Amino acid sequence: MERREFLKGLAAMASLHALPSLALGESAPAWSVGFDGLTSDQPRLPMTVEGTIPQACFGTLYRNGPTLYERAGERYQHWFDPDGMIQAFRLGPDGASHEGRFVRTRKYEREQAEGRFLFNGAGTQVANPAPPRSNQDFNVANINIQPHNGELLALWEAGSAYRIDPETLDTRGIQAWHDELEGVPFSAHPRFDERGDMWNIGSVPFAGTPTLVLYHVNATGNMVKYHAHTLDFSGYTHDFVLTPRYLIALNSSAVHEKAPTFIQGIQWRPDIASQLLVFDREDFSLVKTIEVPASFVFHFGNAWESGNTIEFTAAAYADSRFMQQGMHQLAQQQAGPYHDDPTLVHYKLDLTSGKAHISSLETDLEFPVFDRRQPFSPQRLYGVSGGQGTLSGLPSSIVSVDPRSGSMTRYNYGEHVIVEEPQYLPSGYLVHSFLDFNKRRTGVAVLRTAAIEEGPVATMTMDRVLPLGFHGCFVSQSS
Repeated sequence: MERREFLKGLAAMASLHALPSLALGESAPAWSVGFDGLTSDQPRLPMTVEGTIPQACFGTLYRNGPTLYERAGERYQHWFDPDGMIQAFRLGPDGASHEGRFVRTRKYEREQAEGRFLFNGAGTQVANPAPPRSNQDFNVANINIQPHNGELLALWEAGSAYRIDPETLDTRGIQAWHDELEGVPFSAHPRFDERGDMWNIGSVPFAGTPTLVLYHVNATGNMVKYHAHTLDFSGYTHDFVLTPRYLIALNSSAVHEKAPTFIQGIQWRPDIASQLLVFDREDFSLVKTIEVPASFVFHFGNAWESGNTIEFTAAAYADSRFMQQGMHQLAQQQAGPYHDDPTLVHYKLDLTSGKAHISSLETDLEFPVFDRRQPFSPQRLYGVSGGQGTLSGLPSSIVSVDPRSGSMTRYNYGEHVIVEEPQYLPSGYLVHSFLDFNKRRTGVAVLRTAAIEEGPVATMTMDRVLPLGFHGCFVSQSS
């Protein structure tokens, strides 16, 4: 992968022109407050507590997501584009509070100084863009936040991670795993093994040679190994799964083709079989390429092995329409439908025959999470569900699903609430954020994993609306 081609590909990450913010008018639906955005850091604010926060839940729920939608009268037009802000919901014996701070990326700092958008986004072309010096000029660090080696990592898809102070939320700088790796894509979905080592991928579908980079970083933050694998075609790859012996990534049928912009370049190609790429964890050699019907997946559950068989779950979409169109509609605060709800599916790979059996668990589920203490065993998944039929078209329920039987329990917050990714706590609780758009309040809820259907045992809310985000983590007070 030539760096020149890599940078040229990043320079094409744009699609719609930024629109004047006034173009949204006053007719935006009530749920659209979740996409209004923020323009400044959020000072600490006490939250109102209903119920009792369990002692086992004392700690901090960190969240990340697109936050800065507007500058100087221009507005981003895709959910992937706005600069990231780290939200910290701190839960303790004295109650709960919230604070938020923008990630001080190179892009954010330069645009703050100029007072306008300087760089195109994945789905927006800004007026008079500045020439990029590297892909880090596009890095908005807005997808995920994960703890590692005493710090937090603010993660994007197409560039380096940023180091965040867990207490102050200050940005400590770019995480440089190796001199050769600054700016090389490091995905927003690292996986952790039983030792606490971190494994990750970096997808580069837009360069001259489509490439998947594989990473292994130990628990103390040292790069153990990395490898660049040339792909057969430039499919979009967002997440992957890990087992004791293998790393498995999906080269999807959402193929990046030559186009003036990144999102425009993503084409759904049902005529192209997707590929499950099975790599050996020891040396990152390719063990097997298994073709499956055209597939699109943002997020996988966990994976486990039995002999020469690998099993895992995924939130599978019928196509890539949500990324190509739905995320534009949401950022523009336009009503749906945006997509068909993702279906939780079960993959069973036979490495001997090179075949995959895929079956539906007949439930919709996104943002699957699980007990990370047992990453390689079949276990219940937790996530969000129920977007179809709600006022917003976004999930209103927290669900728990057994990946072997498909049995499910659910708690529905009602059509005026949008729920976000839950975090699994080993003590037997889920913690998640939500937006009540009728009351214009953002909140956090605590549920018991053994009784999801009974609803929250504690709810913390505030008169502050936060933009809807993507992913996060929970760090216990005792950690």
